[in-house]
Amino acid sequence: MKDCLKLIEILEVSTTAPSGYNLQPWQVVVVIDKEKKKKLKEICYNQQKVEDASANVVIIANTRAGFDNVDRVLDSWIELGYIQASAKEQLKETIHIGWSDPQRAKKKAVRDAALFAMNLMITARAYGLETHPMEGYNEVKLREFLELKEHQEPIMIIAIGYKDPNKTLLPRAYRFKFEEFGKVV
Repeated sequence: MKDCLKLIEILEVSTTAPSGYNLQPWQVVVVIDKEKKKKLKEICYNQQKVEDASANVVIIANTRAGFDNVDRVLDSWIELGYIQASAKEQLKETIHIGWSDPQRAKKKAVRDAALFAMNLMITARAYGLETHPMEGYNEVKLREFLELKEHQEPIMIIAIGYKDPNKTLLPRAYRFKFEEFGKVV
């Protein structure tokens, strides 16, 4: 239970990730049960790290966050003095317009959920844990396994746990140099 509480703390710290209008369009499902990890391993094309990890965090983008989360966020802004109560409805309408187009909503949700995922990985490292993000999984089976709704987009799974001191990791693969991916204008 102690490690589960530590993981919850890591997840809560990770919510400091930026998101448009602070809507936090991420959700997670933490898989720790041994039998469920075996099933998740099959869904992840039998990647052994799924079963070996202490936990697997499924990162989900909520494409309805602009509607689901807006009132709580704007109410907190009023309470904290970011906006006046009289500005809430106009701002809410602006946010709803931005999230009304399904493609645009998905783009916003996936972007912000990915920022949360990276924050989770950095935070986990600060707590002494290792992570490994995975995009290799059968989405249809994952959706069934987690009983996800249409507006919930699984974007990655992050295996998380303590490094096995008996295992040696391979060296980091090639990373592009700045001149290969960027330019200064």
